[in-house]
Amino acid sequence: MPDLLAALQGEPGTYALVFHCDAPVSTRVGRLGLIRLPVGYWVYVGSAFGPGGLRARLGHHLKPSARPHWHVDYIKGAMIPVAVWTTVDPLKREHAWAAVLSGIRGARCPVAGFGASDCDCPAHLVHLSHCPSLSGFRARIRRMDRSHAPIRGFALR
Repeated sequence: MPDLLAALQGEPGTYALVFHCDAPVSTRVGRLGLIRLPVGYWVYVGSAFGPGGLRARLGHHLKPSARPHWHVDYIKGAMIPVAVWTTVDPLKREHAWAAVLSGIRGARCPVAGFGASDCDCPAHLVHLSHCPSLSGFRARIRRMDRSHAPIRGFALR
């Protein structure tokens, strides 16, 4: 993880955290209440435009949280982070990323409103039975928006 954080520096942008859940989990998530997370891959999408940008936000998300702040803080301890995808861009791309990810064959958004309490998206957390492909994701984004900044991928396992 130190290599990832050093590579990111403090730039603003959008990110996707790819997790693997190897056993079903039930947990309380703030106002969303009790949620169930089935086995499979979960992708959480967010943006980092505050102090420290991507480096600070992902540094927070990739370590345990004593006091959960974001929805993902409640579930991250129950899953294994396997990859991070980022783009450095002055535009918030999280809504488009969530839409593209939810459009992947077999994708579901079983926790309505997760990570999307400040927007109209169904959710910013997508469940897949298979590990999503970064190259496939890049291709879908590129077809949607040819001016999109490059997307970098970092394997965590």
